[in-house]
Amino acid sequence: MVNKQIFKNRKVIGSLLLFLVVTGSCFFLLLKPSQKPKELEYLMGTARGKSDFQLFGDKNQYVLASTNKGSFFVSKTYAITDEYKTFIVEKEGEIHEIPHLQMEGEYWNLILYNLDEEGLPERKIDLFQAVRNYNPKGVPTRLIGSYYVEDTHYFGLEIRDLTDEENWVLRTVYLNVETEEVVDLPKDTKFGRDSDISDTARITNYNKVIDSKGYIGPLNEIVTTRSEGQVPDPNINIYSLYPDLEDKLINQNWSLYVRPDKVTPDECFDTLLHWFAPKGEDLLTVYGRNDDGEASDVQIRNSQEANAWLEQHPALRKKITGDYRADGSDKE
Repeated sequence: MVNKQIFKNRKVIGSLLLFLVVTGSCFFLLLKPSQKPKELEYLMGTARGKSDFQLFGDKNQYVLASTNKGSFFVSKTYAITDEYKTFIVEKEGEIHEIPHLQMEGEYWNLILYNLDEEGLPERKIDLFQAVRNYNPKGVPTRLIGSYYVEDTHYFGLEIRDLTDEENWVLRTVYLNVETEEVVDLPKDTKFGRDSDISDTARITNYNKVIDSKGYIGPLNEIVTTRSEGQVPDPNINIYSLYPDLEDKLINQNWSLYVRPDKVTPDECFDTLLHWFAPKGEDLLTVYGRNDDGEASDVQIRNSQEANAWLEQHPALRKKITGDYRADGSDKE
């Protein structure tokens, strides 16, 4: 009887000890600070402000811009830049980023400065929202640039369609910059581009000539190059006409843009021939391109001669003129 009572007491004591251990452990865990979840890494870009670019020329036809912040595009009416914060989501054990829909704290905005209005008023377009209105399972991934269909200005975007998250696809869509609506366009849609401003220059070997001087073109952007330690040539007329540009273009790596609605391709070419000629000389020496694209031995002195040369070389015309299409095909 005594042994039975002792066993019973031991059982009670054991149960009590087990209860105390479990309770104490729980209490300890409650007191222990909880670990913060691992913060996600992110990419972040800052938009260029009004102080990062300037207009000049008698029609404000040129834009000079720094290259130290974000993307920058100059279109007919707008200077366009962007700001963003996007998280890098990775799966443990894998090296590739996991595509995802917009998360709290993420943003990507297109900033448009109206170059035709006093004070350069700005407008912001929420790209995540604009793409989501087009496709609830879509997210923007890349900015492409401006396209024009008659008088309508579109901005090309590459988006990721996550309708099937395991087999997502990339698509090119078009943001109407006035209505802020993202749309598809028929594959045979003919586009104009900002780079069309250089069509006349492409009739000649102008591109190779200014490349030898340390500059890149022809687009609607003029920028210096530092390939193989090359120093941009400072002995050109543009720096006599606009002395402030030399330090910005050569030393600070700014870019010079030509607004495609303020200058025609012919006017642009005639201007460039003078700008890039050696100081004190009237014209840069360039030659008409043959049908195979290589330079001939015929010097082209102005846009009239360039267009006359083009009339004589129909195969060259197919290389440099025509329209861009929504199916991705280049100029006809």
